[in-house]
Amino acid sequence: MSHPLVAAVWEQLGRRDLANILREIIGEHVLEIAVSQPDGQSASIEPLARSVFWIKTIFDAQRTYLQGLTNVHECHPYFLPYLLPSDTVFSTLMYLLKVKLELFPCHRSTDPELAGYRHLIAHTLLAGIRVLLLRGEPIQTDKKFRFEKAMRAAWRHSDLSNVERFLISDLLPKAIDFIGSTELTATQTLTINRGKAYLPSFAAGLYPVSGAPETLITDLLTGLMKSNADQLVSFNLLLDILWAVDSALIQCHIDRRRISQEQGYTSSAALKVDEAFTQAQEVKKKLTRTVLAAYDDEFNTAPLQIFATTILSQTADESPPLQTRRIRDTWSQLGRIRESWERALGQFVRWLINRRVQMWDCNGELEAFSHDYQQHLTQWLQNSSPADFDPSAPIKKGRSSTAVYVVNCPAVHPVPGAMLEEQLRNHDRKAYEQFQGSPEFLAMDITCPLCPGKARVQHARMIEPLEQVSDGLHLFSDSDGEGQPSLPDSASRATTSCSSSLSHSTSHSSRLDSVEIVKSPTSPTPPAASASKANGKTPSVTASEIFNPVLSRSRTDQSFDKQAIKTLSRDLKNVKIPFSSGTSLFRRNSSKGQQLPRQPRFCFSATGSCLLFWGAGSNWVMRFELGQGEGKKPKSHKYDIPGVQQAAAGDQRCAVIASVGQRYELLVFENDSDIPEAYLTIETDHQSIPITCMVMSRNDRYVAFTLKDQVRVYEICTRTIQRVSLGNGIDRVSDLGNRSLMGTFSGAKESGFEAQRQEAVIERKLQFSADGKHFVIATHLGDHYAYVDVWNCTFQQWNIVPDSSKSFKLPPWTTNDGDLTGVYYDSSHHAVLLTAFFGKEYPLSFSMTDNKITNDPFSTRIVHAAQSPSGSRFVIANGMCDIHICDAKASGGLNRSRLKKASYKMNPAVFRPGQLALAFPQEYEMLAFWVKTGKLMLRTVRMQGGIESVSDYDLRPDYDRLVVERPLVADFHTQRRRHSLLSHELVAEIDGLPSIPRPDLPELSST
Repeated sequence: MSHPLVAAVWEQLGRRDLANILREIIGEHVLEIAVSQPDGQSASIEPLARSVFWIKTIFDAQRTYLQGLTNVHECHPYFLPYLLPSDTVFSTLMYLLKVKLELFPCHRSTDPELAGYRHLIAHTLLAGIRVLLLRGEPIQTDKKFRFEKAMRAAWRHSDLSNVERFLISDLLPKAIDFIGSTELTATQTLTINRGKAYLPSFAAGLYPVSGAPETLITDLLTGLMKSNADQLVSFNLLLDILWAVDSALIQCHIDRRRISQEQGYTSSAALKVDEAFTQAQEVKKKLTRTVLAAYDDEFNTAPLQIFATTILSQTADESPPLQTRRIRDTWSQLGRIRESWERALGQFVRWLINRRVQMWDCNGELEAFSHDYQQHLTQWLQNSSPADFDPSAPIKKGRSSTAVYVVNCPAVHPVPGAMLEEQLRNHDRKAYEQFQGSPEFLAMDITCPLCPGKARVQHARMIEPLEQVSDGLHLFSDSDGEGQPSLPDSASRATTSCSSSLSHSTSHSSRLDSVEIVKSPTSPTPPAASASKANGKTPSVTASEIFNPVLSRSRTDQSFDKQAIKTLSRDLKNVKIPFSSGTSLFRRNSSKGQQLPRQPRFCFSATGSCLLFWGAGSNWVMRFELGQGEGKKPKSHKYDIPGVQQAAAGDQRCAVIASVGQRYELLVFENDSDIPEAYLTIETDHQSIPITCMVMSRNDRYVAFTLKDQVRVYEICTRTIQRVSLGNGIDRVSDLGNRSLMGTFSGAKESGFEAQRQEAVIERKLQFSADGKHFVIATHLGDHYAYVDVWNCTFQQWNIVPDSSKSFKLPPWTTNDGDLTGVYYDSSHHAVLLTAFFGKEYPLSFSMTDNKITNDPFSTRIVHAAQSPSGSRFVIANGMCDIHICDAKASGGLNRSRLKKASYKMNPAVFRPGQLALAFPQEYEMLAFWVKTGKLMLRTVRMQGGIESVSDYDLRPDYDRLVVERPLVADFHTQRRRHSLLSHELVAEIDGLPSIPRPDLPELSST
């Protein structure tokens, strides 16, 4: 069994319709058996055993999802759609018994050369029963009884081997009896406790693996020799440990292939996977040699024979792992099975890929419509004459960069000019020079920047002249239509079929919340004549006159008149194509690309090394790495996470809080990994409680956020997340009331109401110190007081630093809408900086060593601030559109100096809370980010020798590329079923439809 081949199979099996795949395999196998009528000969048995190999591969993958868990209820909801139901697994096992009788009837002796295939069926039963045990769900007693009875009847051979007799008569009956029993949970818990360190869960990550100590393996091998109840426990644990190492190797192959495509073979992530792969290989070598050595000594012991057969039949090496005579003999006997494994896996990969394409092609109307669409657009690109382009016409400055070019990739992608220019600059210098002249037609040899498979393109055509269409659309949206020309019936049916099919079969990952959704297929549109009345012009040709002949052509009609194509190209430049809404296929401002979120959210990481960008309730978070050096574009990555609520980053890690059903989840990603390094369900009373503030420490160790009147702090360990205890578990506001100066009231009822109002938390701001040793909390209560606490993070249980709690009264004009914008702690001066957006007296800077509070009156209101790596310098943006650098004094005050160029040409509307983010990655460098008229502006300000240098970069092209970019492999983030609080009826209706993930292949072939 080749690990790279199994990895290729796993990549194709990462689907939610796995039960359908299994049923199709069984259905095809039934037909093959019915047609073949096996006679016990090698030529007829081996092809029919192929499906058994496939089923065992699926069972082994299911074991990987469930390893390290007590039962299926502990499985992360991400992976539940990828698990087979217990009924499906059980019915498959029953079918395997029928296959056994069809291929190897009991009344007929088995050829010794084919005995390995009979053993394979028994081993597949073992894998399937292990899946049921790992799921931990009950099965009716009569069903288990019938299965055991049928299994014993299927193996009533006189020539049964020692291994088969042990499996059928001893081990499997014990395992079947355990399924769903009351003893199963205790047994599973015992098994997990003994091998927890060596059975990582799939969600936590399959590697790096830590080899089980020899003492544990020796104990398990000793337990196999016994015939008591411990034998089954030892057998299952050893079986899982061996498979955990194999699954780690398989996952390494998957990740290495993906990372090499995205980042190259020499990237740090690829090297990290290589190290894990080498480690897993060493662990596997050590384990297999230990087990095979035991088998070599006790070769008559049936359990050891099972493990030896499993190891030697699923090893793709050219020689056995252990060189002894008995091992070499067994290795030779299993040579045929190993070859069959390789062939079956290769056929399985091809079968799965073909199935994906067939699922996409199954709708004949959709396939025909797609064929015509691609055929016409491709011929339009290749056959249209450039003679219509007037070279003497004045060319707008930057026209090629703002235009959109359609390229001849299989999907005929419209590529923004800026993106195409960048691709040409890096890969085709000659075409890049031609591109600067804003040509209508362009020849090149590059890969399409929008195709996931990196398809080559040779031609491109500018479609900027069609921006006239947008004018017609907007004019027509306010005018009245007089009629509706009808499209041909075939075209209408094809269009409707395409829309309905896409709504049912397109994966959730392709429905981006940032793209407006068309609720239903649009019926034929009003004529262009109405649009002409709006602008006082008479069009020379209507949309129906142009497109009806094109759409009504048969897919088999290959005879296109070249002159007609040229005429069509000329007519397209003048035609107004009206729709029923103001949204056009080709936007006037084509350079803007994908639509930005209506409520953008963004923040810098704690170190300032990256920027996170998302939308309120969006299904993704984008990460832009900023430390790539001057003149280099930021490295970008997108995490597909439905229901995003808040996000924060430290240095190398990113933490995201997302809504899942009626609860929240905390997910932690490392660098640009698509799968969370760790995750945790956040227990809340109601999901409607908002997450208002979230921060992460610079060392990536801690993440904290506010949840109503609580402060939650979590420690990120190796693939786990643990909650940090604050003091004696006190993380609520009741601990703060004794420090405020309460007034007196006359009535008891009024007094109780006022006390409740004063203790209400208006808002909180959190931050970790630059050295990661302290955690500061600023709380604004309804009593118009602010409370600041500094916690010590160096101990297992955090406590407030002695004499590090302050409270002070806020200005009388302070509103209860939440006006604090930040809080920071300077460890070297034991000082706190509190910024707010409500009064002239702020920011406040005070030392924890005395009671003196300093108001720095250089600002009206503070929008945002950031702290330098030393912790003693701050950059502050205020409501007067100024940015200042502040150095902390030993007394707690600030020495300020205004940065003259930092706020140059920044819109005053940016200087509001939530509209501007600052970062201080180095003592001499600060960053600013804001959204401006469709641009995502990143400004870098360097301060050296009293000289400021400013450089701006627009992240919008990177954003557009990430929006349209598809993941290369199946990713579980895009498969999660989420119901966001912001979702509307249409999204809920679409989410309720059974979705089939779209294959990561080019669009339907035009041939």
